[in-house]
Parts: sequence; structure tokens; C-alpha cells
Amino acid sequence: MLEDKKDNIFLSRWVNGELSPEEFQEFQSHPEYEYYTKIIAATNTLDLVDYDVDEELTKLKSKRKTTPAKNKPVIKLLPYIAVAASIAILLGVFLFNANDSFSTSYGEQLAVTLPDGSEMILNAKSEASFDKSNWKNNRTVSLHGEAYFKVKKGSKFTVSTTNGNVSVLGTQFNVKSHASFFEAVCYEGKVSVKNKQENKILTAGKGFRAIANKPSELWAFITEKPSWIDNTSSFRSVPIRYVFKELEKQYNISIDTTNIDNNIIYTGTFPNNDINVALKTVFSTLDIQYQLLDNGKTVVLEE
Repeated sequence: MLEDKKDNIFLSRWVNGELSPEEFQEFQSHPEYEYYTKIIAATNTLDLVDYDVDEELTKLKSKRKTTPAKNKPVIKLLPYIAVAASIAILLGVFLFNANDSFSTSYGEQLAVTLPDGSEMILNAKSEASFDKSNWKNNRTVSLHGEAYFKVKKGSKFTVSTTNGNVSVLGTQFNVKSHASFFEAVCYEGKVSVKNKQENKILTAGKGFRAIANKPSELWAFITEKPSWIDNTSSFRSVPIRYVFKELEKQYNISIDTTNIDNNIIYTGTFPNNDINVALKTVFSTLDIQYQLLDNGKTVVLEE
């Protein structure tokens, strides 16, 4: 939105409370809005000195009459002017160098508003990027990991991964792509899923999964959003090694599976906000014993 404004005082009008209700509502949905509010909040803590402007101008005129001209003058901004200039500079930095790549760490989620107002929520240990400068002509997000999308209607919207692409016009869907694991689930509207082997159309309530060395599969479901949004990881007939990977991403742990068949198929869930319950839930279901070592950072499994 900001880059489309023709007047150069848009941010100044916002600071002074001069935006129309429509402009302010649009500005609040912009991904940079939270940065600007933090900057303004920080400047409000500065201890500014009151100045008599008329008195300062009189002094300045007096100096100009009595002081011979030498080198070019050095302009000193009054404190309140300097603060305003600093805000403008900082806002300019955010405006012209706004982030177009995002990532999450262990156990984190991140909600991002895309340039057209579409929404993206990243799951733990995921990365996403897009070309903000060319977004109007190319609504493409590069994803490594897992993300849920709510796409505004408009031109073609594509999520590109190393395992395949998911394209839509306007819908809600989830994409998960890790190494040899590729999954797309449609919650609203219709999506096109394409990888090296197949091209599928998914309608609401349909899912597609492709795992290396296994036939791809389609399935139906009745949920309205991915469970991980509410801090629960769920799996349907997934090789247990991918469940272990999800546990590692959510809790920043390492699971030693030396003595375990990593192709065991798992169906079930675990919470993303309680490691003890998560481990008990998964391993009791599989009848696998485990130990926590290295201050809770390493899980050793025993048959």
C-alpha cells in the first residue's frame, strides 16, 4: 500500500492523525504497520526540551548581523525537529527495505500479511519468501516447511516448493514440503497441485500427499483448518520418521532412532506446547520406551 501512495506526506499525515478511516484501516493491514507503531512508541519516551521559537529566531538573526561569514554553516536541528527527522529516516528505511522473507524457529508460528492482504501463517522451522516489488504481477511465495494460506481473490497465486507447486486464485489451503515429503490440503475453494509426476485439482475437504518411494495418495476430511494452528500436530497414516521430525521442530530436541523401524505408519496427534505429554502420546501409542538425556535435549528410543 505505502509504495503506491502518490503523496510524499502519507506517513506524516498518519503521525498527525490526518488519515481517513479507510486509509487507516488499510494501513493497519499492511505488514509494516507494527514496525511504524514501535518507532512512534519509542520516540514518545524521549525527554524533549521546550524551546521558544521566536527567541531562537531573534538570536539567529542577531548572529547573522554581527558574525562575519566564514565556511558554510553547520545546521543544528532543534531537539523536536531532530526527532521528527529521525522518525522520517527510520520510516524511510522500513519503507524501502521492507522484509520479503520470513522464517520461524523451533516451536514458533508466524503470521504474515502479504502485499495484497492475503494471509500466511508459518509453522515451526519454516521459511518463506516473495518478491514484494513485483507482487502485483507475480503472486508467488517460495516455501520450505509448512504454511497455511488465506488468499485474496485476484491473479494466480502460487506456492513454490522443491517438491512441487500449489496454485490458486482465491482460497484457503495448507502446504507442507520437507525433503521427500510433499502435502497439500484444501480447506476452501479449489487448488491445483503439481509435482514432477502428477497434476491434481483439489476441492475443499480434499488432501494430496506424495512421499518418496511410495504411491501418492488422495483423501477427504471435514476439518476447517490445520490442527497445528491450535498447537496440535496431527498425522494420518504417515511414516513415523516424519512424526519424529515434527517433534524435533516443535521442541528443539534430537531423537535417536537407531533401534527403531522408521517406516512404521503412525496415525494420531500430539500437543505442540507440552513436551512431556507429546512424547508420552506418541510413544505409548507405538509401545516404544524412551529416555530423555542431555537435560531433555535428546530422546533415546528403545524397542
